[in-house]
Amino acid sequence: MNSDAFMEYAFLVMVALIGIEIFVSYMKGKEYYRLNVLIADVSTGVIFALVGVVILIGALYIYDIVYQRYSLFSLGYQFFPLTSPFQFSNTFSINWYALGVWSFAVVLADFIYYWFHRHCHEINLFWANHVTHHSTQEMNLAVAFRGNGLQRIFEYAYYLSMAVIGMPWEMFLLSHRILKVYQFLVHTRFVGKLGFFEEFMVTPSNHRVHHGTQKKYLDKNHGGIFIIWDRMFKSFEWETDEPIYGLTKPVNSFNPITVNLHVYKEMWDHIKKSRSFRDIWMVVFGPPGWKPEHLRTKDDEFKEPAYTEKYNPKAPIGVMVYVALQATVLLIVGLVIWKVAKLDLNDMTTLAILSVIIVFSLFSINRTMEMKRWSRRTEVVRNAIFILAFLITLFYSKIPNIELFAIPLISLSFVSLLWILIKRKTFFDLSNITNSWY
Repeated sequence: MNSDAFMEYAFLVMVALIGIEIFVSYMKGKEYYRLNVLIADVSTGVIFALVGVVILIGALYIYDIVYQRYSLFSLGYQFFPLTSPFQFSNTFSINWYALGVWSFAVVLADFIYYWFHRHCHEINLFWANHVTHHSTQEMNLAVAFRGNGLQRIFEYAYYLSMAVIGMPWEMFLLSHRILKVYQFLVHTRFVGKLGFFEEFMVTPSNHRVHHGTQKKYLDKNHGGIFIIWDRMFKSFEWETDEPIYGLTKPVNSFNPITVNLHVYKEMWDHIKKSRSFRDIWMVVFGPPGWKPEHLRTKDDEFKEPAYTEKYNPKAPIGVMVYVALQATVLLIVGLVIWKVAKLDLNDMTTLAILSVIIVFSLFSINRTMEMKRWSRRTEVVRNAIFILAFLITLFYSKIPNIELFAIPLISLSFVSLLWILIKRKTFFDLSNITNSWY
């Protein structure tokens, strides 16, 4: 029943499945993966994980307060014992009550998720953090890692209802993680329709609809595991043709900061230009894309197809090799920081500083991949900061065996810095840059 162990094993399986899908895509000549999109997915995924550690700790703290003080459990009713439904000592046996309780927890978690997910497509404030997941124009298993860490603040608030009915946080967390692992599996184009399962389960076909930009597919199929909620509440649609994935207004950026915050920026711009309290209210709590009438232009009219060409900036091969190497390193560093933060919160200052550096680094390498203005300079700054940060960490951090981690990173950053400075006139082909600040 250890949800952390469950997620660690699940993560290894996820990474393996992504590797297999990439290999099969290549062998079959399917362009389901692009290196630049994959790096963008990894970047948002790392930020999602780092931000998520702090949010999860806070959420579980609040959840337990509600459970202990304001729930059916606090009134003396204990309907959800933390008992394993399967016993393996001597002979195998099933505790049917425990199996029923855990099954109910998973179904309830999915039901709550349906409403949260649906509201993310109906309320602009929620959409602002959910849009990150939909911003990609591809559909593959790696897309499941593309998320906005701030979404968890709103999502966990919905799950406090499980605390109110007396469900321990351990049961909530494992049920929620089972839901998330299942969702990972349905982000693929390799699996067609699954017959009878299409009627009551979220399948890859059903979920591809959810990512479609065509009018008939918009705001459909919100379920996480079971599609029955969509059928019950009239938000179901069959997949009849291949969806055009992404947003009705493409963000056209791989920058994880832009992808995470661009709707918040739009909301703020519209609030500043609003003429009434009603306008402000609707900008925040109205449907996604709502804006005051005096701000609407022809660009706000719905277009189908949403785009005719995928966003695909052409960076030189040398830049892509460099970015891929840096992204791999940052993924490893981010996962180590995430793991350490989960195990040891005694050195939060160091962990917070390193997390900020990782976020800036992901911002920088995505700018580099897109050949944005000043990308070469941000990479010089990034590598210099990396060297300085890990030197400080090496000498002053209390994290055990940090030298095994810091010294190779210092060396790589130093080599990278020299390479950029030596190749500064030929390594970056700036002919593709735009005037965009992001």
